Amino acid sequence: MPQAVAAAERMAAARTVGDPVCSLSAVGQPNPSLVPQVGRIGIGHYGDYWCLIW
Repeated sequence: MPQAVAAAERMAAARTVGDPVCSLSAVGQPNPSLVPQVGRIGIGHYGDYWCLIW
């Protein structure tokens, strides 16, 4: 998902976790138990930064 990838790139550039676009942000591997069981999740990553949108 392009929006999630762009958010991950912004987080990597800022060297911080968190972006208003993301429902869940992480550096390293996200914990799958924190992700809700919903029908569709947009995922984007850049380097070690992850953005999940639901």
